[in-house]
Amino acid sequence: MTLKILEIVGLLQAPVMWWVFRRFFKRDMTGEMIASAIVGVVWEISTEPMWDYHFYITYYRDAPLAELTGWMVMFPLVILLSEKLYRVFLKKASVLPHDKRIFGFDVLSGIIICLPLEAIGARLGVWQYRQDVLQWNWGMIPLFNLPWEVPFGYSLLLLIAPTFIRYWEKDFENGKATG
Repeated sequence: MTLKILEIVGLLQAPVMWWVFRRFFKRDMTGEMIASAIVGVVWEISTEPMWDYHFYITYYRDAPLAELTGWMVMFPLVILLSEKLYRVFLKKASVLPHDKRIFGFDVLSGIIICLPLEAIGARLGVWQYRQDVLQWNWGMIPLFNLPWEVPFGYSLLLLIAPTFIRYWEKDFENGKATG
């Protein structure tokens, strides 16, 4: 029963976040969410043999649709936090074009947002790591009870995904092409 409720919440999280940001923050998240979905699909399909998911509605083997909506929520939140930290710590009004320091803020923000969500999903049984495939052996992160390889993998993904999303988001919003 818990997994069914989690799956319903997971499926609703993207449209709810889109509505909340549109309604209360006057921010259109459409482009970021679509670009995030693209990254999420690529990630889930390419890593599918590494985890066993336990949701019911899937789009590729056992890769659940609710996991995809999770990427659609998680990446925009990472980008929002990253850009906020960048502006605060570097005392800038906005992210400077081509400033490579944003990569560090992307990774830091990703770990802050993704690690707790990963721990919650794993603890609640949404997925299991396929240790027979992964063969992770760096040990476990205290408090989170996750393998150290998890934040390492996220760090690698976060060096690419936010940049892709920032580049393509406007092309998916109201037909406003940037290129």
